[in-house]
Amino acid sequence: MNGYAPPASQSPSPPLYRATHDPEGPATLSTTVIHALADCMGVDVTDSRISLYDTVDPDALNSLFRPRHDGTPRAGGTLSFVVGGHHVTVRGDGEILIQPPARR
Repeated sequence: MNGYAPPASQSPSPPLYRATHDPEGPATLSTTVIHALADCMGVDVTDSRISLYDTVDPDALNSLFRPRHDGTPRAGGTLSFVVGGHHVTVRGDGEILIQPPARR
């Protein structure tokens, strides 16, 4: 415990959005992240506000968590980045966590 208590006037954080990427499915990890962000934001996936390119290289993201050359999954590791104020964490097991910006 760190002893820090947030000020009472601070509004509660919005709920954490969860999605899961299926590495055996047809979509790439970056595509799953884009769809999860669109869902979380309540916008169409083609909305111009959703882009990974300004934050993370989609091809590098796909490669980072791709199964090893022998086919075994990469279960460890995480990558976190921010897209449009949304904090995104991608885990090696396929879990995607999105924390929307706090409301004021």
